[in-house]
Parts: sequence; C-alpha cells; structure tokens
Amino acid sequence: MNGAAGASYVLRPIPKERQPVLDRLTSASRRFQVHALVELDVTDAGERIREARPAVSWTGFVIATVARAVVEHPEVNARKAGNTLLLFDHVDVGATVERVENGRAVLDIAIIRAADRKSSAEITDELHRAKYGPARAHPQSRLTAALVRLPGPLRRTAIRMASTRPGIAATFGPAVGVTSIGMFTHGWGWAIPVAPLTLIVTVGSVVERPAVHHGQIVPRLMLPLTLSFDHAVIDGAPAARFTETLRALTETGAALDPPPR
Repeated sequence: MNGAAGASYVLRPIPKERQPVLDRLTSASRRFQVHALVELDVTDAGERIREARPAVSWTGFVIATVARAVVEHPEVNARKAGNTLLLFDHVDVGATVERVENGRAVLDIAIIRAADRKSSAEITDELHRAKYGPARAHPQSRLTAALVRLPGPLRRTAIRMASTRPGIAATFGPAVGVTSIGMFTHGWGWAIPVAPLTLIVTVGSVVERPAVHHGQIVPRLMLPLTLSFDHAVIDGAPAARFTETLRALTETGAALDPPPR
C-alpha cells in the first residue's frame, strides 16, 4: 500500500493475544509505582551456578531468590481489591518467556507455582519447558471469555470494576512477576508496570565491573535489577526492607541451597 507521500507500507491486524497486554497497560497507567535500581555482587553465586548440576539459569536463580524473599515479607504478596488487600497464601511467580511459534516470536507467561518451595534447578527446568516445550493452554473462565468479546472501552471498564471484588481479583494471577532482558542487553532494564502485579523484578545482564571488595578495587560479577512496587500496596519502608533481604539472599546464593519443604 502506498501513502499520500509515496511511502510504502503493509497493514497487519493487532494479534488477538496482544489485546490482554494492552488492557493491562491501560489499567497500569492509573497506578503509582515505586522503583528501586540495585546492583548486586553475584560473584560467589555465579561460581556455584556454573558448577550446579542439574543446570541453573540466572533467571531461575533470581525467581527462586525473589520467592524466598517474599516469604520473609508477605506484605509484598498482596493485591489491592477495592478497599481491601488480598493476601495470597502461596508464593506464585509469573515469568515472561519468549517462544517461537509459526516462525515468529510471541510472549508467553509461565506461572511458577509455590516458587519458594522449589529449587533453582526445578524452576530453570520449568522455564525451559515453557520456552521450548509444547505451548501451554491458558483456559479462560466464563467471565473472562465474556469480557474479551466486549468493545475495548467497555471491556476495560468491566475489568476495573471486577478487580475491586476480592474473589475475582484473586483469579488475576500472581502478585509477583519476573521478567528477564539480560539476553538482549548488557545493562539495566526498565519494567513497564503491568496490572495486576504488585512487584515486578526486571533482570538485566550479569557483567563484570570494578567493585570494592574487602577494601580492594577488583573485578566482580554484578547483577542489575529493577524492582517496581505498586505504591497502593507497598510503602517505601517495606519496599526498602524487602530489597535488602533480596540483596542478602542473592549475594549469598541462598536459593542454590535446597528449598524448605
């Protein structure tokens, strides 16, 4: 097709599977986010990851570590539902994975159930199967199926109203999400706040940087993370405490030890 100025282009419809993402982004525009940029020394953890058998990926390690930090700060594992807070009993973590289907890359969500009770290797295996195994079905509830048939403005209004009801908000998936962009970049990453996540951890690329260690400037493996909190659920002080717990667990490689059962 040719435009008025002679520009050539092709029109393609927005994929249907993209619509829920656009709805969540619209909802997220009304939220207030607190961001924390941290760089963690993972030199010791990196040595253990290289020697780990079965294999452990950085993303699997981070998800396991985040889950164990959430156990120590259960206020993070919550969601606002109207004028109430919905606190989850289990630490489930939603992780984004990129699959190749019909020759094109598509974004999918792998939900790691009870991530705090799984090892880094078990989570790594789940992520690998989500990325390269058969596509997982995401069955829709009758309510969701009805919502997706509505026009955009009506659908988003209905979703906002439904999210105020705890029984429905509980079905919107985990409150904690991890997205890794480390394979695409050599530095930091910024998350786009996507409802209904209370905490999003964006994993950057592990790189060697000069750092002060035992009073000496030496090369160390550093992992950049961006933590994005929903300020409607988490205030600054609890977010800071969670961040320090996550730092301690990450730098000591605690999630490489057997998980509590």
